[in-house]
Amino acid sequence: MERGIKAAKLPVTGCANLEKMKAIMKQKMMIMLGCLMALLATSCNRPQQNATDSQQQQQHEGTFDRVQRTGVLRVGYFLMEPMIMRNKDGKMNGIFIDIVEQMAKDLRWKVEYQQVDLKNFAAALEAGQFDLSIGPTFSSPSRAAGVSFTQPIFYLGYTGVTTPDKVDRFKTWEDLDQPGGKVAVKQGSAIADYVTRVFKKAQIISLDQPALSAPLAAVPAQADVGLMNQVTVFTFLRDNPEANLKEILADNPVEFTGVCWAVKPGDSRWLEFVNTALKQYEDTGLIAEWEKQYKIPYLYHEKRSFQYDIGTNKKVIEK
Repeated sequence: MERGIKAAKLPVTGCANLEKMKAIMKQKMMIMLGCLMALLATSCNRPQQNATDSQQQQQHEGTFDRVQRTGVLRVGYFLMEPMIMRNKDGKMNGIFIDIVEQMAKDLRWKVEYQQVDLKNFAAALEAGQFDLSIGPTFSSPSRAAGVSFTQPIFYLGYTGVTTPDKVDRFKTWEDLDQPGGKVAVKQGSAIADYVTRVFKKAQIISLDQPALSAPLAAVPAQADVGLMNQVTVFTFLRDNPEANLKEILADNPVEFTGVCWAVKPGDSRWLEFVNTALKQYEDTGLIAEWEKQYKIPYLYHEKRSFQYDIGTNKKVIEK
């Protein structure tokens, strides 16, 4: 009999099972490590993904939602008394300024103004330079191809000016369209579209200066007649008596059309909101109260009003 104890030998099958268990444990560890790394990668990329999603959402949001989110209403304008004016200190005022500031006050927005010209307001609106154009604009099919118009705020027509010695020559619009005659208009205006479409004989002088009164100031140096909307004709003659010009065709204005604001085409939610605000201010009498402050005639709220006035009652606002 041998003395001591001999070490027991493990069966071959036991060693194989141990190695198999080690391999399984290693595989599980690799899987867990892979999951952990994937989780870390997802966590690191999440802020970037969230930022991308936010940017994409902002790109597709409508104007109303963007203005609500930022609290800033960007407004494009061009000057036209009494709708939009600027005093010596640079402060904006006028009927349309009163309206848009009330709108911003009701929604707790800040208004940022950007001056544009009548001829390029539609392109600037389409490019997203501002959210709303409050420049007094006559609606027309050609313009509606590039913007969406609000409901008319009031109606105006076009007349003209000439020198006193020529007043009797221009009793009708047909009298303006004569060989050798020169008629000044502002490029991009509704009256420019009208004379281009209707006049066949007179020479049309199309001016691209920003001022709406440019065609009126062109008489008599550049043209026999200058054409512009009734309000601009009224204020130009009032402020420039030294020009010694007279209004013509006051009882027969043409292109008697609604004066509107404009928004980017297809933005129905934003257009609906602006129209709702305009109607509410009109229904409650706010717009009428603002108009009375400026004492300017010709602001007709219904086209039929003009049929009973024929442009001769220059005290409309003062009554």
